[in-house]
Formats: sequence, C-alpha cells, structure tokens
Amino acid sequence: MRPTATLMRLALCLSSAAPLVSAWPGWLPELDALVVRADKEGNTAEPTLPGNTAKPTPTDAPASSQTGDSSDDKTTKKGASKTTDKDDKKTTSAKKGSKTTDHKQFDPESPPGSVVMQTPGIFDRSAALYKIGDYITWGWNYTNLLGTPTAVDVLISCSTASETWTLTSNMTFKKSVAYTWDSSVQETSVESPLPVAMYTLIIKDSDAAISDVPDAGYLGTFSSFTFGLYTPQPYVPFPEWRCDACNAALSKFDHQVLGFAITMGLVTVLSFTWFVSGLDLN
Repeated sequence: MRPTATLMRLALCLSSAAPLVSAWPGWLPELDALVVRADKEGNTAEPTLPGNTAKPTPTDAPASSQTGDSSDDKTTKKGASKTTDKDDKKTTSAKKGSKTTDHKQFDPESPPGSVVMQTPGIFDRSAALYKIGDYITWGWNYTNLLGTPTAVDVLISCSTASETWTLTSNMTFKKSVAYTWDSSVQETSVESPLPVAMYTLIIKDSDAAISDVPDAGYLGTFSSFTFGLYTPQPYVPFPEWRCDACNAALSKFDHQVLGFAITMGLVTVLSFTWFVSGLDLN
C-alpha cells in the first residue's frame, strides 16, 4: 500500500505545479533563454542573452582581395619605374664613357693647340686691307696640337656691327690650310651685309664654342688676326674732285687766331734780339 500512497502524493504535487507553469509571467525572460536545450547536431555556439549585440562581421573577401591586387599593382609599377631609371642611368653613363674614351686626355701642363698664320705674313699683317667683293686667301698651320679635331670652323666677327659671319663650317682638318673666301657672298646679303670696318678672323674646333676653354693639347679658339674691309668708290677726274674735309676760306675766328700767333712770334723774336744786343753793348 505504501507505493500507491507515494505515487498519489507525487501526482498531487505535479497537478498543483501545472497552474504555475501555465501562468509564467511575460516580464520574465523566455524559458528557452534560461534553459538550454541540447543540440543534436553538436552545435556548440554560445546562447544569445537578451541585450547582447551581434558581433561585427568581418570584411568581405572580395574587398580584401581587391586591396591586395592594388598594392601588388603599385609594387609592380614601382619596380618597373626603378628598373627604367636604372636603365636610363646606365645608358647615360655609357654615352659619357664612350665620349671620354674618344677624347684622349693629355698632360694638364701641355699648352692648348693654336693657329699660326702664314698668309698674310708677319710683315704684311699691318697692311691687311681687302676690298669687299674680292676673293681673299688666308693660310695657316697649327702648333702644340696633340689631339686632332674632327673638323674646323672659320668665322669673321665685326665689333662695330656686333655681328658674326660663318664663312665655312665642318671643314676637313688639315695640318696646313690655304682657305679662299669669296667676300661677294656676304656683300650681297640682304639681312647682314658687310660694313666698312675692322674684322677679326676666328678659327676654332667645330665641336667647341667660341667661349669654351680648350683642353690641354686640343685646338683653342684663334682670334688674333685682324683685317679691314672697304668698299671702292667710283673714279672721279681730278678737275671734278672736291675735298669735303678741306676749306680754303678761313673764318673770321681763324684769322684772329692766326694774327695773334704771328704777333706773339714777332714779340718773342724782338725781345730775344733786344736782350742779346743789350748784353753786347754792356
């Protein structure tokens, strides 16, 4: 009989607890939130309590992969630019090296090469006067020249007109030169004709400028020979010739000066004569 009484008491307790379960207040958390049921699939995720915020999701994979691609592109571009810069530097250094190889270096104490004029000679240079329109011949050779220039330029310069004319450029180098210039070419020039004035002959290396400082043993700029150019005047018979600078008629002022000079001369002579004669009388 005891087991039956015990079962009756248990059923009575359960029946009295049923109204409490059905009357679960709404302000309390859900029952499922307090009691965790076992997941048959083995999910071990932590339960989400009320008030908890969701964790931020990681950045999408495509965005990260895109960022990685852009960084790779930047790296590639930097590498390409560095390679290009290195190639340019190598090319420049190679050019400089080839130029240095072609331009042989001589003793720094060696003088630069210079030009020695042969035509006109030393005694004819003071009378170096040429008529514009004629053929003019100059001759020269070189001294102290250790390095051979590739070519030679010949120019003339006029300080009065502030002008320079190139007679020939890239002329083949020869140890002895006889150059003939046809001055009628520049005489008929419309832009810059030859004026009547003094000129300077310039001979230089074609690879150098006029103002460049020459290296030891190489040709420097020659500008030591000066000459004059003139334009001939038409012939005028002597009876028709008039001297523009001459004037036979003296002005009134010139007459006064001439009279004063003659008077002073006479006074000087008479005073000196009287002084000498006075000494003889005593």
